[in-house]
Amino acid sequence: MGCVISCGLKLVLQVFNTVLCIAFLLVALIGLLLRTSSTFVQSILNKVFAHIQHEQAEKISNFVIQNSKGISTILIVVGLALAALCLVGCIASCCGCSILLIVYAAVLALLVVAQIVAVSYISTNPNKVTQYLVDGMDKLLVYYNNNQSREHEAAKSIWDALMSFDPICCGMNNYTDLTVTDLPEACCNHTTTPNSPTTCNKTSAQSANVPGCKAKINNFTMANLNMIKYVGIGAILLQAALFVITILTICL
Repeated sequence: MGCVISCGLKLVLQVFNTVLCIAFLLVALIGLLLRTSSTFVQSILNKVFAHIQHEQAEKISNFVIQNSKGISTILIVVGLALAALCLVGCIASCCGCSILLIVYAAVLALLVVAQIVAVSYISTNPNKVTQYLVDGMDKLLVYYNNNQSREHEAAKSIWDALMSFDPICCGMNNYTDLTVTDLPEACCNHTTTPNSPTTCNKTSAQSANVPGCKAKINNFTMANLNMIKYVGIGAILLQAALFVITILTICL
């Protein structure tokens, strides 16, 4: 009976690790394409930003492509590392190698603990995580107001897109955060007001009294933090199950 259970557990490990290994190899492949194929990245970004103006979408896409090296490196390294871990688990379960299974279980335990810490931090400190994003957008706002900086065009595109999304907003707190002469149309509510002027100045922005984007950023971050938290919990449960199965396989 114990032999049957042990074989069943090994089969479960092999199936799970094979599927996960393929999935992580695909993640690494995406990272490789992100690094080497700008056409691939451009096609994905065009679909993501299809709902905003073409000029803004093109500027944001160029900004992402120019700064994609770090993201692609993370995807490649993490994808290959986790694929290698799954391969070790698959080989260990196939061969019945206790030492490799112990190593596999130890790494799984470390990953589970690290993810529990990360999910706990997100759950208990959502305001801090939100503040990180607000601070990052504040830095982009500085580039937005400085048309001499290299980052101005990308920052302008990102902020213009943020302000024009429903609900419209202007600046971080209000229009006074923007020091440029020609303010974006959202600051004068031109995106929703028919037959409105094509230009927006500070006088018109003051009359329109469009709210700032801080609350919008906070709401967006909070909504996505919940999704990240639930995905993290799912990953923890999956890895914890694999850890328990591995320990049972070693013991039987």
